[in-house]
Amino acid sequence: METIFDVVVCPVCSGALHPRDKSLVCEAGHTFDIASSGYVNLLPPGRKNNAVTGDRRDLVRARSAFLSTGLYDAVSDGAADLVLSFIGDDPVFADFGCGEGYHTCRTADRVREKLGSVLAVGVDASKYAAEAGAKRAKRAGFSSFERSGDCSLSFVAGNFFTPPIADGSLSCVLSMFAPVAYDACRRTLRAGGALVVLYPGPDHLIELRRAIYPEVRREERSLDAPPFLREVDKKEIKYSARLESEEQLADLLGMTPFFCRVPGSAKERVLSSGLREVTVDVTAAALISG
Repeated sequence: METIFDVVVCPVCSGALHPRDKSLVCEAGHTFDIASSGYVNLLPPGRKNNAVTGDRRDLVRARSAFLSTGLYDAVSDGAADLVLSFIGDDPVFADFGCGEGYHTCRTADRVREKLGSVLAVGVDASKYAAEAGAKRAKRAGFSSFERSGDCSLSFVAGNFFTPPIADGSLSCVLSMFAPVAYDACRRTLRAGGALVVLYPGPDHLIELRRAIYPEVRREERSLDAPPFLREVDKKEIKYSARLESEEQLADLLGMTPFFCRVPGSAKERVLSSGLREVTVDVTAAALISG
């Protein structure tokens, strides 16, 4: 089985990375420090806005708190089921747009449990999300950049549209609630590799949307995948989730795109609405490359 250094590459020159002391170094001399939490910042250097790219720390905190309630575990299980169905005998996958790593860790754990080994990488533009994911993976007993092992889960801050992942190194790509990086999938997936995508259905969090907007439209979404991908499976995950407190409602609102889009008055309207039940409506699809 491959190691993390067969999968993750230098974001500057695409050269192989090797551990040296507490850093990763390529043959061209580009060096990237391994943070104390275990993640590595592989955002292309020299760009001023890299310090603030991706989700902010407060959004990452809200999402971690809400997901830890287990209210989205059925969604996470749906992703893991599809990954297990199509990953094959060489369980190497990446999660593009992994956020704080909750779903990544649960999927990697399911693969580890069933196949006995896993090599996974979470890629997110936010260094705060990558840091949270690395801490979660360490708590779950996965090895990372600093340790070798048959069950490895590493997190990097990186651009998942041009991810620091070696060509043709992945059996599977996971994309959950994120823009789908089709070109990156074409480059990094092996022939016959799978892309697993989860995206909101028309009724997803419709109660929350009704509390924010005076008029809500139910919109059907399609993947519109490029020709190199063939859809082979699709299922709907739909259920009601019970919120136990105003704090959970605040965390749910805080982890959604609505939080950054709507004025403070709309946020206050949601938090004072007494909303305690929301619809989770997610479509899970698997597509095969080649």
